[in-house]
Amino acid sequence: MLEKLKINQIIDIEVEEGNEHAGSYRTRIEDINEDGIVIAMPIVQGNLVPLRPDTPVIIWYWDSIATFAFYCQVKARIFEPLPMVFLSRPFSIKKIQRREHVRVPTSLKIEYSFVNKSNLDGVYHSTFLRDLSGGGAQFITNKSLSKGTELKVKIYLPSEVIECQAKVRWSKEEIIDNQSRFFVGVQFINISERDREEIIKYVFFRQRELIKKGVL
Repeated sequence: MLEKLKINQIIDIEVEEGNEHAGSYRTRIEDINEDGIVIAMPIVQGNLVPLRPDTPVIIWYWDSIATFAFYCQVKARIFEPLPMVFLSRPFSIKKIQRREHVRVPTSLKIEYSFVNKSNLDGVYHSTFLRDLSGGGAQFITNKSLSKGTELKVKIYLPSEVIECQAKVRWSKEEIIDNQSRFFVGVQFINISERDREEIIKYVFFRQRELIKKGVL
């Protein structure tokens, strides 16, 4: 999978919490050889980020099919003639699918209302997601929702609120704390490509979080 990385390719490099210069940086691959990978030294607000030798880093790369995490270590850094960082060859590589229907667990807030029911139009019921993908979502509610019911939903992403329409594909009742709760799966049926891409982007970053925690 190392062949996924190419010279002059733009990548994200991440230094995990607990290390100096922890954070995520956009940079470029300068060279790939048998000794390792050379990247341009990251720059943030005009200042170089001089990653120190032995610092563990993750190179993130994604395409339309999958997300790849390449685990490396800083070997050296130079400042002349250009500031660059030398990384070891990856000692571990993880791949996860990035299709729009890949679901990730999440507890984002969701609100839903009913379509074509004038007496309920505009009344939103609030709950939390159990999982999310570019194609749909799952949540728990105390209301029975029949298969085929059309909803207006608001999904509270960390960066913005996505509004679209969804259709109930399945609903399963369970008794929790002596009360009926309904696990509901919905499919997005009227959503702009821009909003779908925002959801997929969130799914991608959520995958990154889960990879770092060893869940994926």
